[in-house]
Amino acid sequence: MEMITLKLNNNKEIEVAVIRRQMRNVRLKVFPNEEVSVSAPHGVSLEWIEKFVEKKRDWIEGKLGFFRESNANDKLNFIKSGVTVRILGEQIMIIVRESRQKNVIQEDAKLFIYTPDPKDEEMLSRQLEVWIRRQQKSLYESLLDKLYPIIGKYGYQRPTIMVRKMKSLWGSCNRKKGIITLNYYLYKAKQPCIEYVMLHELVHFIYAGHNREFYDFLSTHMPGWKERKKILDYEVVLGVR
Repeated sequence: MEMITLKLNNNKEIEVAVIRRQMRNVRLKVFPNEEVSVSAPHGVSLEWIEKFVEKKRDWIEGKLGFFRESNANDKLNFIKSGVTVRILGEQIMIIVRESRQKNVIQEDAKLFIYTPDPKDEEMLSRQLEVWIRRQQKSLYESLLDKLYPIIGKYGYQRPTIMVRKMKSLWGSCNRKKGIITLNYYLYKAKQPCIEYVMLHELVHFIYAGHNREFYDFLSTHMPGWKERKKILDYEVVLGVR
């Protein structure tokens, strides 16, 4: 993998990874962990890529600044009463209560965590994650029931939904194994955004790449997908590091 150096307007230098792939267009990405990469066809010269990145300097700085601010304001470093966690697009306040029995209950904009030791942050984190994963499984299976018929009528088998923590993807599709993997942190997004990601991956069972037919099909069944994607790209960033 090649690397190029970009000097920002504040004279700070950052490294930009150049990834060569079989593709037609050049794609520039800035990740919430402040990594920057350019995916480019094998035939594009490094000099051309350097000039391309230079032209995108202001855009890159804007994205980096946005991610820094979002992570600073929304990062959950510890769990205790009074802190908030983003669930399905809403900020939910955590209330920790001592109890012999472990339990997590959501009531409107409050999330009650019942635990034997309220000061055990590791235990609280595990309880919260187990609860979130259960909620995810229920919601995602329900959404799959809703969206699967869009491709099911073409003879494709109902896929299996898996959830794991990913650094840069909201979802992925394994066509051979019939598996759709969704990012654990996607549960922070509003339901329409989750539906977009799920449909996006479902459509990949019909169209492997992001060609015109793929986007035409996606637009037919979800005309507002671009707005949903924009929300994911610019608002839901915590955890994707």
